[in-house]
Amino acid sequence: MTNPATKWEEPVDVESARTLRVAGEHERRLAEFRAKVRAVGERWEGTRPTGLTEVLCAAAADDPELSRLALVGGQLLEDFMEGLIRNTAGASGDLAADLIDGRRLPQDVLARLAEEYVVVVVRAARHDEGWPDLADRGVLWTKRSGALVLLVPDGDAGATGLLDQITDELTAAEGWVATARGSVVGLASAYEEAAEVLRLVAAGCRPFGVYRTADVLVEYAIIRNGSVAARLAEVIRPLRDNPLLWQTLVALVRTDFNRNQAARDLFIHRSTMDYRLQRIAKITGCDPVSGRGGQLLSAALIADAVA
Repeated sequence: MTNPATKWEEPVDVESARTLRVAGEHERRLAEFRAKVRAVGERWEGTRPTGLTEVLCAAAADDPELSRLALVGGQLLEDFMEGLIRNTAGASGDLAADLIDGRRLPQDVLARLAEEYVVVVVRAARHDEGWPDLADRGVLWTKRSGALVLLVPDGDAGATGLLDQITDELTAAEGWVATARGSVVGLASAYEEAAEVLRLVAAGCRPFGVYRTADVLVEYAIIRNGSVAARLAEVIRPLRDNPLLWQTLVALVRTDFNRNQAARDLFIHRSTMDYRLQRIAKITGCDPVSGRGGQLLSAALIADAVA
């Protein structure tokens, strides 16, 4: 078996290597080899070129000619990819993702960006994933954990108008939108802040809209104490066994305790709504229509969602 890591003595047919076509049995072998190489590419999970030559040579198996071809091609491919990576200074190719991940970017790349951005994290029923018009206005976007992440330039009146336009469109698309501001080199922290706001807004069954940290201070307070959060979650745990009562409580909280709206959302009569609320009060010991009871049940929903 030929060791692909050693040099060969026979000259390489440059024309054959360039066209990747030879006659007869050689053509069949080469076609099978190329199929194996494609299969390797489909499974390749590396982000650096190191190791490509090795896996390509493995695809050549014990065929000496194909091993030589894999060695030459693999080394050239490694050199090409290494140069490409150096050119992007370690960037992933997704600039928005690089920024919220806190990757170090070349100074010339940073110089082309705004000094401040608003990180917008959204979960919406629908949205325009292309954002073609926004890209021309300096907005970067990516996806993270199923949410859409936009980086909107900040700092002047025009940027404020653009942010308002975007958030209005997203909330109209039935979305929770969370925002946080940060410098271009501090967007990782801003993203974490916005993502946490979005998580707490969803946990609290808040209405669709735009939220910031100041809007979820109660939610933050609830989750800071683990033992308190666990006790709150226990309050509504019995409702888990009754989907109708659980959906009723969620609808009530989501409509900010507007019983008429909650009944409409559930497509039930108001008297049915009141009956279910009475059952919730009996099971949990908290009356949903009282101020204190409603507050406690809201907190319990949050604690259960983030547990």
